[in-house]
Amino acid sequence: MRAWRASLRSRLLAWVLVPILAVWAVDAVLTYDAVKRSINVAYDRTLSASALAISEHVTLGAGEPIVDLPPIALEMLDTGDQERVFYRVSYRTGAGADAFVTGYEDMPLAASTQRNGATFFEASYRGEPIRGAALQLDLPSEPPTTVLVEVAETLGARSATTRRLVAEALGLEAALIALTAVLVWFGVARGLRPLLALSGEVSRRSPADLTPLGADVPREVRPLVAATNGFMQRVRDAIAAQRRFVADASHQLRTPLAVLRAEADAALRQEDPAALRAAVARLAGHSEATSHLASQLLALARAEPGPHGAATEPLDLTGIARDAAAALVPGALARSVDLGFEGEEPVTIRGDAVLVRELIGNLVDNAVRYGRAGGRVTVSAGRGDGGAPRLAVEDDGPGIPPPERERVLERFYRIPGTTGDGCGLGLAIVSEAARRHGATVHLLDGAEGHGLRVEVRFGANAPPSQA
Repeated sequence: MRAWRASLRSRLLAWVLVPILAVWAVDAVLTYDAVKRSINVAYDRTLSASALAISEHVTLGAGEPIVDLPPIALEMLDTGDQERVFYRVSYRTGAGADAFVTGYEDMPLAASTQRNGATFFEASYRGEPIRGAALQLDLPSEPPTTVLVEVAETLGARSATTRRLVAEALGLEAALIALTAVLVWFGVARGLRPLLALSGEVSRRSPADLTPLGADVPREVRPLVAATNGFMQRVRDAIAAQRRFVADASHQLRTPLAVLRAEADAALRQEDPAALRAAVARLAGHSEATSHLASQLLALARAEPGPHGAATEPLDLTGIARDAAAALVPGALARSVDLGFEGEEPVTIRGDAVLVRELIGNLVDNAVRYGRAGGRVTVSAGRGDGGAPRLAVEDDGPGIPPPERERVLERFYRIPGTTGDGCGLGLAIVSEAARRHGATVHLLDGAEGHGLRVEVRFGANAPPSQA
């Protein structure tokens, strides 16, 4: 049963044959009814003709009907099926009682008769069902004499003929259905060849081959091929992101680790306490920079598209921004930067809370690192034009020249002449995290044309805030 369920060919064959068999069953009932009615009409005509033949040989003699029974009257009922034939002739004069003339005296009488044509009736006689024809004949006499001629036969021949004709018809239809099943089986097998070819193409591929599948397939299979190609494209993107991360990490960490080892070796060779203290201080500084670089690389890896996409839980953008800014206050105080927050109304978005915190943290960290020492950094959250959620981080530092604003979103790019110990990943992380949430990053001039204002504008279809 499990193998049958797994066979598309068997399913298609079943979907074709089951309705055909259902129609065949209905046709069997209708055919039986039609054949039975046709057989009854044919046999009834014979009964009527036999009754008419007998009535034509009824004469009136000595005041009573006389029947000269012709042999042909009963011979025409001989079907060769060992059927039993019965007949009865009776008469009634005026309003008198029926008088028997010839035939089977105890044969049942028709319930009613008509003067024009035969009347057909069914009854049970001598333990068998019979069907007969009754013909009424009026003879000229005074008072009037009415003759009733009845001819009946058992129903075995009718039933046998009906069964034989129905069996022949249904047998022919069954043979046609069997032939149809064979043709459908081979037709389905031929129609499934493109699927088998596609399956062979996939099975022959190496694990590293993620190129799109061929499009030369039936129209019904194209959605499956398109979905498979889309899946492989996402796998290629994920693999490319992992390789890019490994390459970036190996390239960016090689030099800091070499510097750390050199500083450690230099510290080990120092004998003067003051020189040793200075070497350890340099080692601590390089260690902090390397740790920051590793953290940025991990944040970038989290922000890149993954196999499952970003989470889509409801988030309060205002609350997350307020908490992220509060967590960075000690670093801002160390540079004498006035870090503030604006925004009271809750603004709901859907996304990944970790990525949103990374986005805000990198924006604020960049503003504190590269802004003016002793300057001001303002974080704000609210709704912009059209009610779309918006996050902004603004500083009053040197800003970024407009020609450089596109390039600073690239990985490891730093504006020539930039001071500080950054690694050029902060805005790249912001860009990746924003893309994961369907948001856009805009680098603008700060207030009165001084400093830098970074706005992250989320989609206008974000859920409205709930006060």
